[in-house]
Amino acid sequence: MERQDVYAHHIGEDEWEEVPYRDSLWTDDGRTTGVVSSSTDFYNIIQYGDILETVGDAAGSHGLDPSGRVTVSPTAHKMSASLNFDEEIYPSEDDPIDLGLKVQSGHSGFHALKYDIGAERQVCSNGMMAFVSDLHFQQTHGEPFQPGLAYNAVDAVVESPEVVEDRLEKAQEQELVNRDEALLVLMDTGIDQYLEQPVPDLINALQSEVDDPDSPTLYETYNAGTRALTHYTDGIPDYDLDQGFEALSNLLENGNSEVPEGNKVGSQAVSRRSLQLIEGDDVEPYWDGEIESLRELRNAREL
Repeated sequence: MERQDVYAHHIGEDEWEEVPYRDSLWTDDGRTTGVVSSSTDFYNIIQYGDILETVGDAAGSHGLDPSGRVTVSPTAHKMSASLNFDEEIYPSEDDPIDLGLKVQSGHSGFHALKYDIGAERQVCSNGMMAFVSDLHFQQTHGEPFQPGLAYNAVDAVVESPEVVEDRLEKAQEQELVNRDEALLVLMDTGIDQYLEQPVPDLINALQSEVDDPDSPTLYETYNAGTRALTHYTDGIPDYDLDQGFEALSNLLENGNSEVPEGNKVGSQAVSRRSLQLIEGDDVEPYWDGEIESLRELRNAREL
């Protein structure tokens, strides 16, 4: 990626003038990617190749040979990489999870460089990411590429599997009222925007992940969300789904490095959905009987 000048002109006039405070970004094969500040005080190009090579070097320092996939948008303004380090955890005996690293960056002027937990459940290949804030590393384009952050991110994931395992174990202790509430919690995260049939897809995912429909855990609800994003979003690339996975991570991270309380998560989703139906003129129920379900949930939550 390299910088080029930006020119502009008034409509109907032929004379072009350079815009001195903006640069355009171009790939080496002639694609334009974005327009950013011309000052390196505000924007520095961080090459995708430099990021991935540094992560590879950091993994190599631990004797690891990571595998995975990298996706780049057609205009090259977004990059998403999921890397597997062959580090296993067992939040429950029959649910092994492979830990790795999720890397996101971009060239549009709106994307930071982010490193998060990247994990995949062996049971059904559900993707997981970004649910321990202590293992999140980020830099903006307002500063030059910082290779040390890539090393810090790899170190954190490799050296902290017990932190991740503990987080997922605790999420299994937090329960919701029933599967209807779990559905409302998932819709409240906003991941429905990525699903062609949000309610049926999430119901199917919950049926696959929840053992007891009368007491789904936050862990099961989170897994249902990741199942939907992993299996029911054909054609949507990783760099667009990343925000959906980040939204789901709020079910396992309250911002204080703690697992949220199921009571609070459920109550918030029920309250917000109730207001939507009361205040929205054209809001349709998600399913037949949702209004009665909301009454029962409000009574159960003493709302």
